[in-house]
Amino acid sequence: MIKNIIIVGGGTAGWATAHHFLNKTSRRIKVTVIATTEIPIVGVGESTTAQFNTLINLKDNITGLNEKEFLKETNSTFKLGIKHTDWHTVGKSFYSPLGDNYYEKHHYPHSNYDNYRIYHVANKLPYDETFQSQLMATSRLHYINNKSAYEDLPWTSVAYHLDTYKVGNYLKRKATALKKCSYIEGEVVSFQQDSRGCVTSVKTKTGKVIKGDLFIDCSGFARVLINKAFKNKFISYENNLLVNRALTFNIKEKQIKNYTHAWAQKYGWLWQIPTQERTGCGYVYSNNFISPDQAQEEIEYALGYKITPQKDIKFNTGRLEKFWIKNVLSTGLSSAFIEPLEATSIHAALLQVTHFIENYYKEDLPFDCDPITEQYNSEMTQMWDTIRDFIVFHYISPRKDTQFWTAASSETRRSDKLNTLLNIWKHRMPRTVDYVNDVDNNFYSLNNGLWYQIAMGMKLLDPSLAGKELKEYSLYDITETEYKAIKKVIKDNIHMYTPTHNYYASLKSVLENIKGHYVI
Repeated sequence: MIKNIIIVGGGTAGWATAHHFLNKTSRRIKVTVIATTEIPIVGVGESTTAQFNTLINLKDNITGLNEKEFLKETNSTFKLGIKHTDWHTVGKSFYSPLGDNYYEKHHYPHSNYDNYRIYHVANKLPYDETFQSQLMATSRLHYINNKSAYEDLPWTSVAYHLDTYKVGNYLKRKATALKKCSYIEGEVVSFQQDSRGCVTSVKTKTGKVIKGDLFIDCSGFARVLINKAFKNKFISYENNLLVNRALTFNIKEKQIKNYTHAWAQKYGWLWQIPTQERTGCGYVYSNNFISPDQAQEEIEYALGYKITPQKDIKFNTGRLEKFWIKNVLSTGLSSAFIEPLEATSIHAALLQVTHFIENYYKEDLPFDCDPITEQYNSEMTQMWDTIRDFIVFHYISPRKDTQFWTAASSETRRSDKLNTLLNIWKHRMPRTVDYVNDVDNNFYSLNNGLWYQIAMGMKLLDPSLAGKELKEYSLYDITETEYKAIKKVIKDNIHMYTPTHNYYASLKSVLENIKGHYVI
């Protein structure tokens, strides 16, 4: 029987995992987080997907998470999407907003048929006249006179830009306010296993032994349990994705953007992630083409001023062969890492733990039942491989100005699955079924709209094919009318929504005395 859940590792992934177990398991279950400040958090300023919004706004949560308090204490900001610059053509940008979902109201040929985006493809229109895109373009939020509007707009999504240190501390404070959650300062250096191979306890550097029934490995790249307690294999993605380092630094900007800026460079790309106090940046590049010093020189030239590097982080792209073995589950960086593009790390970590709790967890979980763990591992494999393919999709660029772009866009980088999708899309437009028809277990698919938005920005779909398809379904004229109507409504009303700076200034004023108050 599971009575004590031990989470090894803190940071955003570790503490977010704790909140999920605290909120979604029996009140009888005790949760212990073991972490140490001796091992620094990788965090360098991160953006999230709407999956993190779901955690912060979890209904009836017993840990007292509250969005306004969260924004105030962590200096986080809202993210409405990503602005991609120089990916297809140097000097050109395109938006990829979150949650701009427009469904064919006649449900023909299917309720998920994305006639609205297909109309954009057919007419070679940039995806910049939608509600989310216009909020991004005008630096506005889903608030009217600082009163929440996005809660009443279920067809939109928001995410956050984070300072991971402050977010980790906030999540830690809220979790440990509950009696059923405890925190132990320490670095796990060894473990004990029983005759079946299940981990029974872990030991810290100071000699403290902590017993448990279920262990969650959130130790990042160290993977102190999932890799060291069992025979596990690392499946590399280095043949698919060339980037392997990130040079991080901070800058001050006058305006708080409501999007992540992904700015392609000569040998990789630069992220710019705004919080209320600063903008966290990082140049993701490949050291097979340039050195760290050359990377810094390139970024300083692009920005037009000197920077002060914080870290030069080395990473290997890839995933584990197994994510759940016996009574050890891994999540976050302990499981896999693609690269920072599209904020997939925290997104996948939250999906892993929620999928486990909602579909597998029970207090008498049979750790010796291999078919159960094999099914979960199959699902996680599919999820991470899908994310890999989506990221590779971004690099299918006509840019050939450097050896990096020539190599990164090569057909040899693409998996068989991605090549299959590209071949299908030569004959018809992308559809949801394209991602959910695998023979293996398939619980996960990226939003079809996100694939469309990258495909539109990178000009990977055939406009004549898109127009012909809409006309065959008698949807072209209907969609054109809807496009003009939506464009007019947005143009006439976008000015009502609150500018980013006005909102955060108001937030700080309204919540001046919130610190220290718990909602439990």
